[in-house]
Amino acid sequence: MSISRTTPLVRRLFLASILSFLVQGASSAAEPRHDGPPFPRIGNCYGASLGSRSWEEGGAYWSKLRLICGGCFDLHYDWESRDWSKALARVEDNLARLRKVNPHVIVLPYVDVIEGIDNPRIPKSWWDLNAEGMRWSGWPGYYRINMKLPEVLDYNLTKVREEILNRPCFDGVFYDCWHVDDWLCPKTAALRDGRAIVMINDWNLPRKGFATLNGCLAEDEFNRVMEGKVDFEDFLSRYLRWCAESRKPAVTMLVVHPRNMPMDPFRTHEIPWAKRVEQRRALQQSDLQSLRFGLATALMGDGYFGYDCANMGRGDWWWFPEYDAPLGYPKGPARKDADGTWRRDFDGGTVIVNGSAYDAVVHLAGNHRDVSSGRVAREFTVPMLDGRILLPTSEPARGGYDSLPRVTAQPPKAVRAAVLDGGLHAVQTPGGLDLRIADDGQLRNILWHGKTLCRGGFPSILSSDRNSFVVEKSEPPTVRYGDGQYGFEFQGTMRGGKECVDYHEKLQVGPDDSFAIQFHFIAKTDLKLRLWRHYFTFPISEYAGATAVNDRAKVVLPAKFGTAELLPGMCKTILQNGEKTLSIESSTAMGLVDHRKYGTEEYLLAGYPVRGEVKAGATWSFHVRMSIENSP
Repeated sequence: MSISRTTPLVRRLFLASILSFLVQGASSAAEPRHDGPPFPRIGNCYGASLGSRSWEEGGAYWSKLRLICGGCFDLHYDWESRDWSKALARVEDNLARLRKVNPHVIVLPYVDVIEGIDNPRIPKSWWDLNAEGMRWSGWPGYYRINMKLPEVLDYNLTKVREEILNRPCFDGVFYDCWHVDDWLCPKTAALRDGRAIVMINDWNLPRKGFATLNGCLAEDEFNRVMEGKVDFEDFLSRYLRWCAESRKPAVTMLVVHPRNMPMDPFRTHEIPWAKRVEQRRALQQSDLQSLRFGLATALMGDGYFGYDCANMGRGDWWWFPEYDAPLGYPKGPARKDADGTWRRDFDGGTVIVNGSAYDAVVHLAGNHRDVSSGRVAREFTVPMLDGRILLPTSEPARGGYDSLPRVTAQPPKAVRAAVLDGGLHAVQTPGGLDLRIADDGQLRNILWHGKTLCRGGFPSILSSDRNSFVVEKSEPPTVRYGDGQYGFEFQGTMRGGKECVDYHEKLQVGPDDSFAIQFHFIAKTDLKLRLWRHYFTFPISEYAGATAVNDRAKVVLPAKFGTAELLPGMCKTILQNGEKTLSIESSTAMGLVDHRKYGTEEYLLAGYPVRGEVKAGATWSFHVRMSIENSP
């Protein structure tokens, strides 16, 4: 294939590879190879507005981006729309200008695979129907498409080939709401003689798909790391694997949002646009820890990063000093240090990220400037769930003393508690039990000697129309200490769509390495529940081969998936491996399943105290106690 017939991206990569070869031939063979743009690599997710803004309005911002994911015209089975053809002219003009000043940028138009607008041109047989035979919506203004139909998959491939990949201004395609499959992704990747860039949004970073995909969008999964629902080390290993093993150029992207913002899409879309814009401006500086933590994690690999308002309007044109850090290119891969932090050295500085449950003090050779604070020193405290970009400098030390670590891995002599950033509370016992508790009562981390013991402890609720309940508001917690134990009380309201329930929670942590949770609920509206689950999850990597037993059965937890059902529901379950023994007692019978059947690498212990229709005013309770001790 001649160069004149290739895409702009392929031509740029081809010429860049020749230049790289010539430069390497004249330099040391040990010099690291510099592929792609320098770091940090900042992207925009959905909001670049290439099809709606002029070059004069957006050129200065677009010129700084390395990846534009969507941001041209979002296609939801409306290819025949006049807005699409109208946007194309402006997109092509803007991209022609952008390529001249920003040759590294990769542009991937947005195609929604599983959601369509209310379009009469969509065949009626294509809609995915619920149990009542009706179309259903997982996002405001859109309805689900039945992706099991071969003709639907073929339609998507044909449209992408004709409308996107036949236009040289685009580098590939971004499939939103799609997963690693064995037809659409491989077929798309084979286009342009196998050089089409294909990126998907599978919500989580999957553990497969590297051979046919250039990358995956981790859309807010990193926020679930901060919530304690996803293990940092597991997330990082999947991210690094996507950067290393996917097709090149690799385009995996982390996109993160401020933790203090509403995430229910049906509720946020009801907010008037002017009010939403005002709220988004206020959120820009409201949670800079999440920005630092997410960006530093992205810099451990070769992917891209974005920080915006998520469901309130993805793709804000925010820019932070950290984005301008002159890091250049990495000197090698990231490495984990003994204190649990990860570090990566670049030509222009050092990036450190702390995904552990403890604060860490890091030491460097010579003075460095913290890009975020401006402090100059050779020793820095990096709090848990935070990160730092540190640039070497000849300046003298300035900025005063750094903060001292608030919580460390060393167990205390008596039960102790500490208040952390972001409304978190830490509680540690002498035996090694270590909890992180949010202001609303959710357990973010349950640790044993610094390792994840399990996750859960707070209800997971789903309404019949698939709205996930989230804490809408909560009162400041009450914290008491007495008889060698800490007691917390929380109360608030959880909402899913138009349905809501009040909760009152008591949590006690004792010196005998145990904790107990009591919940009391009041339905504030009529509820139609698809799911109400109280649960704990146990990582496969930690518990494979352990013994699980209750009064009805005993099982060795399998290393490989065999069957979902492991233990029938009972009110007491004991898990024992070579290190520890867990005893879980609950007011509702809890059964154990292998959750790999449903896509996560964990065993799930769960009980379901209520289900179906619940009338407003109804009350119910649930309590659970977990105790841990070292195995004999």
